[in-house]
Amino acid sequence: MTYFEYFSPNDLQQIHEGTLQVLETVGIDFYYEPAVDLLAKAGCKTDGRRVFFPPKLVEEQIAKAPPQFTLYARDPARNVTIGGDNIVYIPCYGAPVAHNLDEGRRDSTLDDYINFVKLTHASSNQDMTGGLMVEPNDIPIRRRGAEMLYAAMRYSDKPFMGGVFGAEAVHETIEAASIIFGSPAEMAQKPPFIGIMGSRSPLSYDDLMLSAMMAYAEAGLPQLTSALCIAGATGPVTMEGALVVQLADTLAGITLVQLVREGTPVVIGGQSTSAAMRYGTLSIGAPEMAINTAATAQLARFYNIPSRSGGALTDSKTCDSQAGSESMMGQLMSTLSGVNFVLHSAGMLETYMVASYEKFILDDEICGTCKRIKSGEDITTERLALELIGEVGPGGEYLTTEHTFSNFRREFYQPIIAERSNYGTWQKNGAQRIEQKANAKWKDILANYTEPELSGDLERDLRKFVDQIQ
Repeated sequence: MTYFEYFSPNDLQQIHEGTLQVLETVGIDFYYEPAVDLLAKAGCKTDGRRVFFPPKLVEEQIAKAPPQFTLYARDPARNVTIGGDNIVYIPCYGAPVAHNLDEGRRDSTLDDYINFVKLTHASSNQDMTGGLMVEPNDIPIRRRGAEMLYAAMRYSDKPFMGGVFGAEAVHETIEAASIIFGSPAEMAQKPPFIGIMGSRSPLSYDDLMLSAMMAYAEAGLPQLTSALCIAGATGPVTMEGALVVQLADTLAGITLVQLVREGTPVVIGGQSTSAAMRYGTLSIGAPEMAINTAATAQLARFYNIPSRSGGALTDSKTCDSQAGSESMMGQLMSTLSGVNFVLHSAGMLETYMVASYEKFILDDEICGTCKRIKSGEDITTERLALELIGEVGPGGEYLTTEHTFSNFRREFYQPIIAERSNYGTWQKNGAQRIEQKANAKWKDILANYTEPELSGDLERDLRKFVDQIQ
């Protein structure tokens, strides 16, 4: 399919040149001395923690990032390629609160985390799992990362997200993953996970993120370099200005990563949006978020680097029409714009705060719809069906033709939750609202979940690794 493009080539060039100007004259604050030292040695001017980037250095370094790369799953059939014409959907990430119709809104637990891993594993639309899908608040902070890694690798055989809160979390991820996926050198060749790094917008990075970015790069492992600029709050009120701040953050991060290890796989990310000025918060269900998504995808193609955005995001507090419309806007814009890595593709409510079981199911169906649209059409003689149209003629019907029977299953997306029956059938089946149907569906998936095969020795070694962390 042909991707939607928001800006003209001249617009992109102006944004690029403006970003280079900011990097050279305003600079980025790096709160990590090893990063400042490395950039200074590469030719950047520094003033304490502030780093000023020569445009030539930035352009040279970002050109070293590969245009695409593969994450290798425990089940090779689940490998994913990030970049090019590929799109990868990843569900909820970062929520400290869980919600379902039975229990309402509450602090999330490790059981919730495991449940979301299982739901993701069972989904044909979600391509990866792991990371901070939902916060396991009942686990001591020091052990949370290890418990999440264990759950991601035991309860799913898809690629996963690794730890990112400092170099220690990165090394912990590498050590845990090596139990199943081989030595660090082997994982550098066939990485099973990726980490997401974020700037402290505007125009700064903290020590935890920088140490993690450098640790991933030293290990030759892929990472997402992302920024969230709130237009009107942490960036200019114009989306163009906010985009420049976002891009300055991400290009600075990618420059650092390539200086650590040339050719490190990276994804350039953005989830900038507008401030909800009436309430003093950010709005992730705003049309400005969709604009930024399209712009981020287009700029990533400009740099020939894979792209990342948000997906089924909403500011709504429940699975209502606001949640549905905002989530479809975000997921569809990511898909139509050609984003490669769509985080938050299922389950998010309340502006990143809540991971909802019902919303996961509803969003997963949105993802199925978007994947059908992304699959595109192939103009061939058979698909144009001109001979069939001639045979049926005016006033005829196509329902009973062999052409229909042979093709409808692969032509039409068949939703499970969306209501398509007539009113009488809907009433006979209990007249359920869509969130009630989603509630029954996630329970059915968990009740019938089948754990992917993992040898007893590997499981014991993985559990032993987690248990030794105090």
